Amino acid sequence: MNPVVAVETTDPSALPAGTRLLNGQYEILDRLQQGGFGITYIARDSLERQVVIKECFPAGLCLRAGTRVRPVSARAEAQVDRLKRQFMREARIMAMLDHPHIVAVHQVFEENDSAYMALDLVPGLDLLALLDNQPRRLTPGFLESVLRQSLDALRHIHAHGILHRDIAPDNICVDEAGAVMLIDFGAASRPATGPEAGGPVLAVKDGYSPWEFYLDGDYQDPSSDLYSLGASFYHLITGQAPPNGRDRAAALRSGRADPFVPLCAGDWAPRHDLLSSIDRALQVDRSARFPSAEAWIASLDATPRRRPAAPRIPEFDAQWEAGVKRLVRETNEILAPHLAARRPETDQEPDAPQEPDRAGGPDARRPEPAQARPADAGSARRQWFDIIGNPIADLEAWKAEQERELQARARRLARQTSAAEGAETAADAPRPRPPGSAARTFPPILNWRGLFRGAASSAG
Repeated sequence: MNPVVAVETTDPSALPAGTRLLNGQYEILDRLQQGGFGITYIARDSLERQVVIKECFPAGLCLRAGTRVRPVSARAEAQVDRLKRQFMREARIMAMLDHPHIVAVHQVFEENDSAYMALDLVPGLDLLALLDNQPRRLTPGFLESVLRQSLDALRHIHAHGILHRDIAPDNICVDEAGAVMLIDFGAASRPATGPEAGGPVLAVKDGYSPWEFYLDGDYQDPSSDLYSLGASFYHLITGQAPPNGRDRAAALRSGRADPFVPLCAGDWAPRHDLLSSIDRALQVDRSARFPSAEAWIASLDATPRRRPAAPRIPEFDAQWEAGVKRLVRETNEILAPHLAARRPETDQEPDAPQEPDRAGGPDARRPEPAQARPADAGSARRQWFDIIGNPIADLEAWKAEQERELQARARRLARQTSAAEGAETAADAPRPRPPGSAARTFPPILNWRGLFRGAASSAG
């Protein structure tokens, strides 16, 4: 809604300029905007002030004869009457909500077989028009200010047991000073039981409405309005509304990935606390959203303003690794002659078959049998030693023990690193390291297969 400039029109469904209402108390100046359920006008009241007049005029269900509103058919008459009652209910709800960020209602009355309400003329632009016409105003500081004011308005609305149910960028107006005004309560409802409770939302808005607004039932609560507010700010930051709430819910129910891309996954200008709070408000699971506007405000105050540092990936010390390799090589050179000396003489390759005896005889063509290999003749070739030279009796048990020690050490270092980084984040600034100290790094995990197999092979 842009209440600054009226739109000149010759639409026969709108009241012509100069029409007087409520015994001349209001004079229509021009049409401001027309929607699916009503027409808004700029008018002048008896005190020469400009106000907004909103008329109940459901498009497609009624027409105008002179100044009077008539249903298009007998069948449409019941629908028009129902919408007129809802229009009057909207006026009563707005009259209850006396708040600096909620548009004020002056009067509500019936005339011309229709219903009207007189509202404050809200200066400035709605957020959708602001995004299109003045995008440079949408700085991180401006967005946080508008969000906090909007949350304060919703806190007041919910405290009266009312849901707005139509939060969207075009229903949040901002003046030149940055003051927020929440408008259009045509879909407002009480979540509690009673004749005015719940019911389906008359105008669901894809992208802004949570999945529960698509259902007819008692599924709506304050977190539903907060979802719509989060979707509105998602649009202001990214330039487009988030995916349809009903489609997101259907994807998750079928086991597919949520098409929603969290703001914290991108590199957007607003601070981390603002981005992460919008992501939480936009959760499909209602229990994961903020339960109230107060909880959202408290989260903004408690969440770190900077994005937490990504976990540091441990780096191997190249010099340390080169030293280990050199130690392994030197150890192999030392162990090789000792292992060769300990190898039994029977631990040799079988002799090649001999040529048959040309002199003949019963065994002339039978090669001499190779010497019998003792049962443990190959054990010396498969003997394993650690880098100190100690023999390893059970290789598998030794490997398992080394793995456990390496994993335990890695866990200890990870906990120490995490604790240090947590302390830095709490102080909201990285702490300088003492002079001469080095960053803690994980040692390389030794490739014991290549390391010790090489030691044993060199002996063979």
